[in-house]
Amino acid sequence: MHKNNYYFTAFQNVALRKKITLIVIISLLLICISFLINLHFLTKQYDNDLYDANAQLLNNVITNIESQMSTIADISSYVTADTSIQESLTYLLDNQENTKTAISRRDAYEALYPYMFSNEYIKSITLITDHDIITMGENFPSALVDLDTMNNQAIQNAGRISWESGKTANQSTYCVREIRELKYVKLRKLAILYIRIDMEQIISDALEDAGYAADVIDFIILQNKEQIYPNETSIDISSITSDWDYDTKSYHMATIDSQKKFIISGSMRYVDWDYYYLRDYDRIFNHITRAKYATIFYTMLISMIALLLTNFSVQSILKHLDYLVVKIRQFGEGITKPPKKNYNYENRTDEIGTLHRSFDQMTHSVKVLRDENYDKQILLKDTTIKMLEQQINPHFLYNTLDTINWMAQMYGADDISTMALSLGNLFRVSISQNNDLIHLETELDFLNNYIQIQKIRFKERLQFEISIPKQYYQIFIPKLCIQPLVENALIHAMEHSDETCNIELSIEEEENKYLLKVSNTGSAFEDDLLEKIEQHTLKPEGSGVGLTNISSRIKLIYGTEYGLSFYNKNGYAIVVLSIPKEYSKEHNNSFQTT
Repeated sequence: MHKNNYYFTAFQNVALRKKITLIVIISLLLICISFLINLHFLTKQYDNDLYDANAQLLNNVITNIESQMSTIADISSYVTADTSIQESLTYLLDNQENTKTAISRRDAYEALYPYMFSNEYIKSITLITDHDIITMGENFPSALVDLDTMNNQAIQNAGRISWESGKTANQSTYCVREIRELKYVKLRKLAILYIRIDMEQIISDALEDAGYAADVIDFIILQNKEQIYPNETSIDISSITSDWDYDTKSYHMATIDSQKKFIISGSMRYVDWDYYYLRDYDRIFNHITRAKYATIFYTMLISMIALLLTNFSVQSILKHLDYLVVKIRQFGEGITKPPKKNYNYENRTDEIGTLHRSFDQMTHSVKVLRDENYDKQILLKDTTIKMLEQQINPHFLYNTLDTINWMAQMYGADDISTMALSLGNLFRVSISQNNDLIHLETELDFLNNYIQIQKIRFKERLQFEISIPKQYYQIFIPKLCIQPLVENALIHAMEHSDETCNIELSIEEEENKYLLKVSNTGSAFEDDLLEKIEQHTLKPEGSGVGLTNISSRIKLIYGTEYGLSFYNKNGYAIVVLSIPKEYSKEHNNSFQTT
């Protein structure tokens, strides 16, 4: 944690120019890394799509090849079941050399004719008996093939087809099956059928139909890991594919004779052969590789250009901030005249222009305020001196009122005594230098002194009642904020009327505030009273100015949501003073701690 704080603090202390440059570099680096990762996945996806496309085409090739082999297998079935061939081979089996064996051999030969030319890929059809070989088409190379192995395999298959190729069949491909006697279901061996096919032409045509060209593709077929197609090739596919994991994927990349190859492998289910499709990787992927490297190059180039442009832009922006810092530093040192700069910020509307204009306006305002304050301080000192010269000692005033009170009691003038005592108490509270916030109980004591004087004046016409439970006496309120409200009620309700005036002081509690209410009969408030007084649309009478002063004091102390409000209800003019609960509690705790 300490190490992290160290790096964070170090970064905070780096110059703003370097911070922005570092952030831009990191952002560009993250964008480049994200781009390269996406490019990698896109290239990989392209490889998969290429494999899928080639695998689909190759599947068509394999299907075509298997279809041709299936057709040849059907032809072999027709040959084994041909009546003429069955009869000729049966006669040859049961009879040795005589005049009719030559005729039977000829009949068998002629019976092969329609089958020989029923498929363009059949090169020859051969019947091999125990004593003879009958061939239609190209000569059967009996001396070049492993005839014994092929015959034994056919006999073991008991009439099922086998496909022989590779070294055993002299690099040719044969459809081999045993012909048995079908008459009376004797199933005696009559001959071995060999149909030699042009596998190279079948594969070549299938590839051409799929759109492949022989110069860009190698197609290799293995039987039991022995290459059977093509007859001659320089590629040893078995050694290349020996360590492949076929369960993971069916395509691979391999380097053969210094050339990278794209290889797809699979099996021909019909004949249980494995095939391998090889294409020159460079021909397929060279343009992709070039595009990839070109993309990376241009990405890096554009990133460098973006970095240079960003650095230039940051320099051009921060030079104005540097100039602002110089002005602030000089202002802090007391130099009010800014350094010369051949640039006008007055017509600039962006944040930099706003900062410079605001700072210039602030420095001008500070200078004006400083000069005005200096003049006011001089005037205040002169005023203070004059006030000290003319000030009356407040103790002389208190002693005088006490003397009047004593003499009034001595002569039995109770009203004069009460007024003198109450007036003295009012003066003490008014000129005291205590806090601006006092307990509600203290404010009510002050109000009671005021009411005592007014009751002597108005007698029974004034009915005053305080309806505030003692539980609220310890809340704090602004000093001398209730008496002006009661005085305002007296002025408007009794100065111009001889009727009895009822004044009631009460308190209500809401969720987050206290509401002190002064209600009186004999008058009514105008709508929007405070606004009219403040805007001078209504001339204040009596303590009207005092109301605006009280409202301003409350808003300054507590906030604009508190203050005075006025309304009329049921013949009463009601003024409401609102103060917050929490402020009063906090001030009370602070007062108790002190």
